Amino acid sequence: MEELDKQEKRVCTERQELLNELNMLSSRVAELESSQSPCGVRMNCGLGSKQPGQPETEYRFEDFFNIDAIQEIQDAFAEAANVASIITDVDGRPITKPSRFCTLCNDVIRKTKKGLRNCMRSDASFGTDNPLQPIIRPCLSSGLWDGGTSIYVGDRHIANWIIGQVRVSSQLDRKPLDYAREIGADEQEYMEAYSRVPYMDRDQFLNVCKALCLIANQISTLAQQNHLQAQAIRRRQQAELALKESEERFRQLSEATFEAIFIHRDGVILEVNKAGRTLFGYSQKELLGLRIETLAVPEYRLIMREYIRNSAPTRFEAQLACRDGRILICEVQERNMVFQGDEVRVCAVRDITERVESERETKEKEQQLIQADKMVSLGILVSGMAHEINNPNSFITLNLPLLSDVWKDVSPILEAYYHDNGDFLAGGLEYSELRSFLPSLLGRMQEGASRIKGIVNSLKDYSRLQPGELMWEADMNDIVRNSLSLLDNLITTRTARFELDLSPSLPPVWGNPQRLSQVLINLIVNSCEALTSKNQGICVASRHLRGQDAVEVTVTDEGPGIPEELLSKITDPFFTTKRDCGGTGLGLSVSSAIVREHHGKLTFSSDPATGTVAKVIVPIAEKRESNA
Repeated sequence: MEELDKQEKRVCTERQELLNELNMLSSRVAELESSQSPCGVRMNCGLGSKQPGQPETEYRFEDFFNIDAIQEIQDAFAEAANVASIITDVDGRPITKPSRFCTLCNDVIRKTKKGLRNCMRSDASFGTDNPLQPIIRPCLSSGLWDGGTSIYVGDRHIANWIIGQVRVSSQLDRKPLDYAREIGADEQEYMEAYSRVPYMDRDQFLNVCKALCLIANQISTLAQQNHLQAQAIRRRQQAELALKESEERFRQLSEATFEAIFIHRDGVILEVNKAGRTLFGYSQKELLGLRIETLAVPEYRLIMREYIRNSAPTRFEAQLACRDGRILICEVQERNMVFQGDEVRVCAVRDITERVESERETKEKEQQLIQADKMVSLGILVSGMAHEINNPNSFITLNLPLLSDVWKDVSPILEAYYHDNGDFLAGGLEYSELRSFLPSLLGRMQEGASRIKGIVNSLKDYSRLQPGELMWEADMNDIVRNSLSLLDNLITTRTARFELDLSPSLPPVWGNPQRLSQVLINLIVNSCEALTSKNQGICVASRHLRGQDAVEVTVTDEGPGIPEELLSKITDPFFTTKRDCGGTGLGLSVSSAIVREHHGKLTFSSDPATGTVAKVIVPIAEKRESNA
């Protein structure tokens, strides 16, 4: 009785030690699970979910776990539970080394060919669909009691964990001798080894198997997590590789394109291609971190900032400044893209300055052609009107001398009548007043008709169509006088101080009088329109520039002058400060072109205190012929 008490106490002690060891093993499993990749998952194993039509993937236990770590757990469990242990693949082939294998199984049965085959067949039969439900049965080889469970990855059975090699009965029988003879083992050696096989109560062995299931289930869960982790890592690696390849292709394309490419986040430049650096003249280091709108001229920065904030694809035009001060007219396109894993904006900048300038010049040429056509039409109209005016004026000029002669002949008769009969009315006027008034009236009428004739002839000369290359020797003073005859009324209306200072004996110039007159008329009209009071004066003067072999005509006005910032633009086509009152901006542009055709110069100087001076310089005829 005392012996049984001792044996019961020993069994209780062993059970407590077994529970302590199992708790330690559970802690070890939890520690391995929390380390994310404790079992040495092979990142290049190429595992993934099976897709329809794909071949079945062969999962191996060693693809998910570090065998040395699992071996450590297996050895510790076998030592704590006093059982043999091994992990095999689904076909019964060992994956780990045997732990606490008894002499009977390790050194007797497995040493025979048939015994080893039967052991493997027995180990392979421990697979189960429920890893938490252990299989307990006699070994198909030696008859010793074994327990086991399966290890899964998801729904894939990859291994069996087997424990046992114990006797659940303390009685020895002679049945093992039959199996020894069957496999060809030494019977005496077999029985001696069989007698040394550990004994364990059936309930105690069941508890050990349940503990095994808990640990195996944790390992299966860990295997599943490792599998998912491997898939996630593989997908991330594939995505990162695809992103890297995409970004490399984008970088190669952006470096090869002729457009400037900027990648920015909220306006801050992250990347710029070679074309962008070349176009604006900045280095990569200078551009990175710079706000992209700072490349725009000040009046376009706010517009560019607003477009950058817009998340939708946009296209707009802006003026951007280069490092060397050049201003470019650019077409800017923006859209979203992913760069280095982040949402950014890509900005493509195309220099369209030449295209815009070309379009502007084309429009200017079109306007010049339209204006030229108008001038031709106006010339034809003026020529026709001059002809119509000249006919009745010729009738007046022809008959006024006759009226003068008639007056001379009848005035003695009227004078005698006046002395005899006294004063009388003629045409509602008393004769005493009429006889002194009528001769001067006829003279002024004759003078007026002559002036009409002169103006008509000047209009006909001005509107006459002549090619620009048709030039001859011309007197610049005559050209000035003819031009003034057309502007007499305008000059009288605008100023009370008009001065004409023409140098006598000017050498002739080589030119087209009508076209030069067009220039002078335009300059004088501009001077008249610049005056703000009739007390302000205009002076037209000519002189011989002996040192330059040229004749100079200046038109000076005492108006408010031209602002310095506009002085360089006044000869540009369509530039005008008189748009509201009908200015077209072509007068000075056409005048400048005419002077250039005569190999001369048209210059302007201005001072708000003194007014504006326009100078027309034309080479003299002798100089022009010697150059030819």
